[in-house]
Amino acid sequence: MKGLSFSSKGFSLVEVLLALAILGIVLVALNATLVTSLRQTSITGARTQAVQILNYIGRRMVGGETSLLPANNLTYDYGSLRQAFPDLPREVRFANPDLYRVRIENLGSPPWTGNLGVAVNEYRIQVCWHQAGEEYCAEARTYASPPLSGTPSAPLLPGIN
Repeated sequence: MKGLSFSSKGFSLVEVLLALAILGIVLVALNATLVTSLRQTSITGARTQAVQILNYIGRRMVGGETSLLPANNLTYDYGSLRQAFPDLPREVRFANPDLYRVRIENLGSPPWTGNLGVAVNEYRIQVCWHQAGEEYCAEARTYASPPLSGTPSAPLLPGIN
């Protein structure tokens, strides 16, 4: 059997299996990074929409809309924003207002307003959403005139409105 000779060219079976194992480990690590990146992108998209809703509510409050200036707290629960604010966009995914909850809290008159001669209340606005089994929230504070009974809008703040 002199005709059979093995050449030393190429890779052995052990070398090929080792290379495939290393490649598999690298691909698993890249997959984990991709999944994390997609999750963060999704959270960021929802947070951007939450901030847009927060900005929308805050502008209406500063504009003196009495229905948004509670004496204590006001909550628009999940599924009720679209009904309460029909001018909000009616889209799917992140831009669906029904996926968000808004809570407005009247924090009262800040101590520094005593010297202004104008009635001002501080309000905390919180917009929350559910994602991946957790609730995330974005919040801000704004100032507006306190609500007046029986009027559709609060008086505007001089120099602000």
